[in-house]
Amino acid sequence: MRTPLARILASALALPASMASAADFYVAHGGDDANPGSMDRPWKSLAAVSGHAFAPGDTVHFARGTSYSGCIEVTASGTTENPVVFTSYGQGPAPRFNNPRFADHCGRMIEITGSHIVVENLFLYDTPTPPPDKPPVEHRQSAQHKNVPEMGAVFIAKEANHVVVQNCEFSNCPVGIRVRGQHSIVRQNWLHDAAKITEQWGAIAIVVVGPHNEIAYNRIENYGFYGGNYGIDGAAVELDGEDRGNYDPHDTHIHHNLSRNTKGGFLEITGRTRNVTVEFNVSDDVDKFVGVVGVQNLRIANNTIIRTRNPDLAPRTFWTFNKRNDDEITIANNIFYLGRGQVVYRSGNHPQGFHDTVRRNNLYFSPDGDIAAMIGEPLTADEIMGDPGFVDLAEGDYTLKPGGPASRFKMGAHPPGVPIWRAGITPRIRP
Repeated sequence: MRTPLARILASALALPASMASAADFYVAHGGDDANPGSMDRPWKSLAAVSGHAFAPGDTVHFARGTSYSGCIEVTASGTTENPVVFTSYGQGPAPRFNNPRFADHCGRMIEITGSHIVVENLFLYDTPTPPPDKPPVEHRQSAQHKNVPEMGAVFIAKEANHVVVQNCEFSNCPVGIRVRGQHSIVRQNWLHDAAKITEQWGAIAIVVVGPHNEIAYNRIENYGFYGGNYGIDGAAVELDGEDRGNYDPHDTHIHHNLSRNTKGGFLEITGRTRNVTVEFNVSDDVDKFVGVVGVQNLRIANNTIIRTRNPDLAPRTFWTFNKRNDDEITIANNIFYLGRGQVVYRSGNHPQGFHDTVRRNNLYFSPDGDIAAMIGEPLTADEIMGDPGFVDLAEGDYTLKPGGPASRFKMGAHPPGVPIWRAGITPRIRP
C-alpha cells in the first residue's frame, strides 16, 4: 500500500512538464532586481519582469500598495491549460502602473506579444497622448494622428492570441485596451474618466482590431469629450479601421457591458467587417448607440439604450456612412428610452441612419418628446411604444419593474429582479 507521501509524489511526477515547472514570482518595494523573485526575495522593478523568460503556468505577483512606472514587455507564452498570469497579492489598494512618456512604447503600460496570457487585478492610470506636430499639419499627414492607433494602456499585439484582461481599473487612459490579436477576452474591468486624445479623437475605452474577440461585463464611465473637429467624439468600444494593416475584427461579441456618460456613444465600427453581435448592454450615453461605415451580419439585441443627457450635440441613435448601402443589420428586443429631439432610423431629417434593417420586438419611449417622429419609420407588427418601467433611472438602476411591457416581452438588457451590475470593481456608479 502506498503511503500518502508516496501518492503525492506519484501525482506530482504525473503532472505535465508545464505544470511541474510552473513558478511564482514576486515584485515589491524593497526588492532587488538581482534577487530570484521569490516571495522573501522579490524583484523591485518592471525591468526584471520584462527581462525574464517565463514558462507556461508561471505567475507574476505585484504587491498591493506599490507603484511602477514604465512598460512591461510580455513576450513569453503560456498554454490553454497553463497561461502566464500577471496579478496582485497582499493587502491594500491594487498595484498602480503608469507610463508618462509617449516615447516609451507609445505610453503603453503592458505590451503583450505572447499568447495565453492573463492580466488581472491591476490599476493603470494617466496614459500620455501623442505629441502634437510642430508646425501643425492636416490630420491625414499628421504623425500625431497616425500615432493614435499605437495607443493602449494594455496593448495586445497582432501576434498575441488568447489573452484575458480582467478585473482591472483604468483611470484617465485615453485608449484603455487595444486588441489586435485573436480569441481574447476583455471582461469585468472598470474604465473611467478619459476625455481627449487629439482634435480628431475622443477617448476610447476598448479598441478591437483583430477577429474572434469578446468584450463583456465591463463598466465604462465618462469617456470622450465635447469639442474638436466633430463637436463631440469618443466611444466605449471601437472597431478601429484607422489601425490599417491590422484591421480585421470579424466575429466580435460585445455583451453585458455598462456605459454611462460616454461622449461619442457606445460603439463605432470604422471599417468594413462582418459578424458582430452587440447584446445585453446598457448604454446611458451621449450620441449614437452604434455607428458603422459598412458591416454585414450586425446583430443588435436585448440592449437598453438611454439618450436623455444634455447637451446632446448629435442626437442620433444609429448612423451609417456606408455608400454601398449593403449593411446587414438586425435590431431586436431592445429598449429605447429617448429624450426630446432624438432620431433613431433613417428618415427625412436623418438621411444617414440605418436602412434596410430587420426589426422586431423593440420598445420605444420618450418622457418628453414625440416618439413616433423620433423613430421615423412605422413600427413593425411586434414593436410597441410604452414606458419600460425602470426601477430608478435617476440613480442608475436600469432594472425593470415586474409587469411592465418590456419585462413581459423580454426586452432590454436585464430581466426584472436581476441587478444591473455584479462584476464591477466597485459598487458605486459615477454620474
